[in-house]
Amino acid sequence: MSSAKTGDLEDFHALLDLVPVDAAAKAQLSVAMSGHGRLYHNVAHLAELWRGHRRHGAAENMFAPAVEPLIACTIAFHDSVYDPSRRDNERRSAAMWMRASKGAPMEPRDRAWVARTIRATHDHLGYKARLDIEGVGDDPKGAAEILRERARLWVLDLDLSPLGAAEPIFEHNTDLLRREDRCAADADWRARMLSFFERLARAPQIYRVPTLAEVYEAPARRNISRLLQRLSA
Repeated sequence: MSSAKTGDLEDFHALLDLVPVDAAAKAQLSVAMSGHGRLYHNVAHLAELWRGHRRHGAAENMFAPAVEPLIACTIAFHDSVYDPSRRDNERRSAAMWMRASKGAPMEPRDRAWVARTIRATHDHLGYKARLDIEGVGDDPKGAAEILRERARLWVLDLDLSPLGAAEPIFEHNTDLLRREDRCAADADWRARMLSFFERLARAPQIYRVPTLAEVYEAPARRNISRLLQRLSA
């Protein structure tokens, strides 16, 4: 990770402090996130998501001990396998998480929650959250399940938060994504970007957690609009 900035490394290690896997698994993850060609999906990306979580999480009760370690695990491993030529990276990343967390001091349902959330990052808008769990008013277990559902939406929104970055950062990230996928033909890459961003533009709401929507929704839509105009030209 010699090319990563000092601040990114510090935040990456702060993230890993909450991930209850052994040192060998953390080392393997660090190597994976620093692989050749990792220009966007790298340590800096994980560090940025973790900073976003720490910056905004209190407003949504995302620092609760029941969910913050799960959020940390998901952020840490959601891009642990990345090959721009493949479309099953999320499934493979979830499998890497399950291998890495085998024997970790976690409940099986928590390991499964992380794996499912990683897989959900394949289609951020496609995940259908269950926030109307029956009996929540009378049963603490219901309230706990709703918190876990909200935490999953939180991670999905955080993963999209770079779309709402300042325009120069958004443009730089777009360039990194293109360079990361350098083997793709220009026409193929452009078609994929158009499909992805047109779907986001059509969505009634990109960010489903109120705190993140307030911060990122408007700038993300401005960035997406500019990019679509350029891609369509």
